[in-house]
Amino acid sequence: MKQCLSLLILLILYSCNSQPSINKEALSKELEEIYQLDQKYRKAMGAVHQEYGFNSPEMNELLVKQQRIDSANLQRVMKIIEQVGGYPGKSLVGQSASEVTFFVLQHAPDSVQERYYDMIINAAKNKELNVSLAAMYQDRYLMHRGKPQIYGTQIRSEYRTDAKTGARMDTTYVWPIADTTKIDSLRMWNGLGPLEEYLNKFGISRWK
Repeated sequence: MKQCLSLLILLILYSCNSQPSINKEALSKELEEIYQLDQKYRKAMGAVHQEYGFNSPEMNELLVKQQRIDSANLQRVMKIIEQVGGYPGKSLVGQSASEVTFFVLQHAPDSVQERYYDMIINAAKNKELNVSLAAMYQDRYLMHRGKPQIYGTQIRSEYRTDAKTGARMDTTYVWPIADTTKIDSLRMWNGLGPLEEYLNKFGISRWK
């Protein structure tokens, strides 16, 4: 009788302490599907921006549609983080799927980005996330707090209308960088290319 009781207690303790198994393949596939949704309307935004402008009804329609998707994606990703007990990184879901949580959190409200800031940084330190993505996340985190960025990944665009002509004036610039003396070396060690090459993609230069 005592042996049966002891066995029953052990079974109860095991069931309380054990975590539900995670189907890595299914989770990886789900994250890849989330990424496709994350990019669904963003893919078209560049062309719409060029043709109609950022404040156009056409752009607003895309933004509203994408924001609805982003909200649903965020709720699911937050549950996944809770389910796996941390960042769903390379060792769990593979290289490609490991980046999806980063993209979803990057498009989340600032309060959510702050909540998961340490998780993102630690994931990169533990080689569960590419360091270049963590660098981008860190730069955005600093920018949202009005502080200089570190790696020069954050580009801003401002739009205004000329009071006299009514013409639209667009200005694109790199958010202030804390220290540019060794910026290219710093970027290289964090998986990023030279700053000037990066800025040229946006039609700007650090020298102008």
